[in-house]
Amino acid sequence: MVSETEVSSPRRIDSRKDRQGVFIVFAAILLVVLFAFASLAIDTGLISYEQSRLQNAVDAASLAASQELNAALLNAAEVQGDPDAAFATHARAMAARVAEANGVFIDPDTDVIFGNRSLNEASGEWEFDWNTSPYNVVKVVARRTEADLSLPDGRIPLNFGWAVGVESVALETSSIAFIEARDMVVVLDFSGSMNDDSQYKSIGKLPQADIEANNRDIYDALNPADGELDYTNQYLTIVGAPPTRNREPQIVVTFKNRKVYVESSKDLSNVVLEFSNGNRYKFDNLNQGKTGTFKGTGNNSNRKIAKLWVKSGRNASGEGSGYGERFEDTNAAVKAAFGLNGVPYPYNSGSWDSFINYCRDDSDPNKAGYRQMYGGMNLVNYVLDKKYHHDETEDLWKTPHYPFHAVKDSFSLFLTFLTEINYGDEVGVVSYDQNNRVEHSLDEHGEYVTLGGNYITNDYAKLDTIQRHKQAGHYGSYTGIGGGVEEARILLSGHSRSGAQPTIVLMTDGLANRYPDGWRLPGDWDWADYADFDGDGDADFSTDNRSKQYAFFQAVNASKDGAVVHTISVGAGADTTLMENIAAACGGIHVNVPGGSSIAALESQMRIAFSKIAAQVPPPQIVYDQ
Repeated sequence: MVSETEVSSPRRIDSRKDRQGVFIVFAAILLVVLFAFASLAIDTGLISYEQSRLQNAVDAASLAASQELNAALLNAAEVQGDPDAAFATHARAMAARVAEANGVFIDPDTDVIFGNRSLNEASGEWEFDWNTSPYNVVKVVARRTEADLSLPDGRIPLNFGWAVGVESVALETSSIAFIEARDMVVVLDFSGSMNDDSQYKSIGKLPQADIEANNRDIYDALNPADGELDYTNQYLTIVGAPPTRNREPQIVVTFKNRKVYVESSKDLSNVVLEFSNGNRYKFDNLNQGKTGTFKGTGNNSNRKIAKLWVKSGRNASGEGSGYGERFEDTNAAVKAAFGLNGVPYPYNSGSWDSFINYCRDDSDPNKAGYRQMYGGMNLVNYVLDKKYHHDETEDLWKTPHYPFHAVKDSFSLFLTFLTEINYGDEVGVVSYDQNNRVEHSLDEHGEYVTLGGNYITNDYAKLDTIQRHKQAGHYGSYTGIGGGVEEARILLSGHSRSGAQPTIVLMTDGLANRYPDGWRLPGDWDWADYADFDGDGDADFSTDNRSKQYAFFQAVNASKDGAVVHTISVGAGADTTLMENIAAACGGIHVNVPGGSSIAALESQMRIAFSKIAAQVPPPQIVYDQ
C-alpha cells in the first residue's frame, strides 16, 4: 500500500513589503536632501538679500559722499580753503548717515576711503590711487564680519547653518563713486569793448580816479618812446618871441579847451581870436592888466580857437590894426611843445597827428576834462579807443586793460584751480569777435608755443601762455557770440575723450551783434520748446534779434550733443537774460559779474565766477566694473 506523503512547495515571498522598506529609506534620504536644499535655498536667499541690501546702501552712501565734493570746491573757490580736508570731513559724515538710513552700519573713519582717479595716458585707462590727494573718488565699504552677531557689523546668522556646522557667514561689499573728468572749452570774448572799463567813456560807471590809476599802469606797461610827453595831461603852452626892445612884451599863451589864457609882461591892449570855422572876434581896448582868459561868445560860443593875436605894450601889428603877435594851435606847435619832432610814433598804426587831433576834438577826453590836453594818459585812451587791434598796437597784450585783464587773470586762476583739484580735466580755448577761432598756438613777442594738434589738453601752462599774450580786440571789434559757441561745439565733437563730460564755458561783456550771412532759424524751431523756463508758454527773452537767435541756437545744439554750457556775463552792458537762458537750457549755471563799482571789485568778481564754474563738477557716478 502506497502511503500518502505530504509534498510541500517553496514559501511565496511578498516583495511588496520589501519595496516598502526600501522606499522608506529612500524617502528618508530624500527628505534629508530636500531639507538640505531648502535650507540652502533659504540661507542663500538670505545671504543674497543681505548682499543686495549692503550693496544698495554703499552705492547710495558713496554717491552722497561724492556730492559733498561740489560744496567743498565751491567753498574753496570762494574762501581759498583746503577742499580735500573739507570734503573728507563732510563726506565721511554723509556716508555714515545715508548708510544708517538704509539700515547698514559703516565706520566713517575706516570704511570711507578717498583717492584720486586719473587717466593713464599710455594705456588710455582710468586708474585709481587710494589715499592720494587731490580727492576725486570715494569708496564706501560695508562689512558684516564681526564674530559677535549682536553687533551692527556682526556676521550674518544662518537659519540652518547648524546642519552643516556653519552658523554664520561674513559679508563685505564696497562701492566706488567718482567725479567724471571734463573736456572743457572756454569761449572768451575778444571783442573791442573788452577794454572799455579802462577808458574815459566808463566814467560814471566806474570812479574816474580808478580809471586814471589804471591808465597809469597801462602807460607804464606800454613804456612808449614819447619824447618829452609826460604822463600827466597838459595844455599846449606857446612862449612868444623874446622882446628885443624895452617896451616889447614877453607873451605866453595857453590853449585851454575852447578858450585861451594869455599872460604878458606888459598890459594887454587887444586880443583877436580866430575860430575853427574862420570867424574872428576882437577884444578891443582891454583894461585888465597883464593877464586874461578869452573865449568865443554868441555864435562863436564853445568854438575851437585856431589862432589868436595879442597886442601888448608896443609889439608889432603887422597883420592888421590892433593885431599883435600871432599864436596858432597847430599839430606842429604841439609836437614842438612836447618834444615830439623827430620822435617816431611808437606803434604799427596811428600817428602823432592822429593822437593830437584825438586830444583836441574827441568827446572822450572832453568827458574826462582833458580835451585839448596832451600826455600819456590821453595817449593810453587814444590807443584803447582807436588803435587797439594787435596789428595796430602790438604791446597792448602786456597791459592791464579791463575787463579783459580781469578775464586773463581769472582764467589763469581757473587753470591753477583745475591743476590743484586734478580731476583729469582737459581744456581748450576758443576766442570770438566778429569771427572765431581755436587758440592753439603762439608765435609772437619772442614766444613760440603750440599745442601740437591736441587742442583740448591738460597742458595748462601752454594754454595760459597763449591767452596771456592776447588783448581786447586782438583780431576784430564785434561780438559774434554764436560763432564762438559753434566753434566750441565743433572742437568738442572732434576732440572729446571717451568718459569725459563735454563742457562749454561761455563769457561775454556785451550784446550778440553778428551772425553768418543768410542764416535763418530752421523752420521746425519753436522758441517755446527751448526758451520758456517759467512755463507760461512764452519765450523768456526777446528773440527778434537774429544774432541772439544764432547764439542760443548754437548753444542748444551743443547741449543736444551732450555738452553742459555754463555762462559768465561781465558788466552792465552784457545781455544777462540771454546768458541766463542759455545756461538754463543747457544744464549749466550762469554767473553775473556786474562790475561797476571799481576795477578791484571787477577782478574779485571775475575770479569768483571762474572758480564757481571750475567747481561745477559733473554729478558723481558709480564704478560698476570694479
